[in-house]
Amino acid sequence: MKRVGFCLLAFFFDLAAFAQTPPGQSSANPPSAKRADTTAAASTSAPGSTSTAPLPTADFVLAHYVRALGGEAALKKITSRSLRGTFDAPAQQVTGEAEIEMAAPDHFYSLVKISDDVRFIQAYDGKIAWSYDPQRGLRDLTGAELDQMRRSSQFEYELRFRELFPQVRVLEKTEEGDRAAWVVEATPATGSAEKFYFDTETGLMLRHDSLQAGFEGASVPVVHRYSSYVAVDGIQVPTLLRHSDPQIEWQVKFTEIHNNVPVDPAKFSKPPSQ
Repeated sequence: MKRVGFCLLAFFFDLAAFAQTPPGQSSANPPSAKRADTTAAASTSAPGSTSTAPLPTADFVLAHYVRALGGEAALKKITSRSLRGTFDAPAQQVTGEAEIEMAAPDHFYSLVKISDDVRFIQAYDGKIAWSYDPQRGLRDLTGAELDQMRRSSQFEYELRFRELFPQVRVLEKTEEGDRAAWVVEATPATGSAEKFYFDTETGLMLRHDSLQAGFEGASVPVVHRYSSYVAVDGIQVPTLLRHSDPQIEWQVKFTEIHNNVPVDPAKFSKPPSQ
């Protein structure tokens, strides 16, 4: 499922500043999607250790995850993905449209459109990472932001997990919402360790904790939760992503998901400065 929420939205954009002065709320009534039996529950409650039994190896947990998504062979058949949905930050009364385009091997584009004049974009064309928002305009992502974008834009993220995170270990078995989960700590070659929560039964990812790099070296602890998985061409994809950090909470509900669709390469490229 090519990391639909797994960091691909982790670096979506910085909405916190804009959300302090929200525009008028627009209505959104997304069509309901048929839920798969492997739907993962999520919760905002803090996890707590539930077992002292021997832990599985990281390789076991990651292999279970790949099988849960549909298997390596099925994942390799997908070379692009397009997603559309709705964005909602309830406390700020901000709603909008969400769009993601992804293409192998490492092209990524995300957009949240609040109105015609208020847009948040992040993209990576395989070499250059860039973003646009109303406060800062068009800019290149460098340093830690570039490292995170480069890593999260890998289309075969799940299959290359060990390569992207050289140090991986299982920390504990805990509770995430009403589901038991293995907590995997993964450390990239550059940057801080991240935590991934995998359902012990289904194998699917429930949660991802990371320190999100931001503008001018700022970093923010971020929690993403994934649920409402559906099968798309044999691949499990979460249709609900919930984000929380010290400043803002928001969610994206994906209502349209299409694999192996034509994607214009120009979409990933940084536009000329205005």
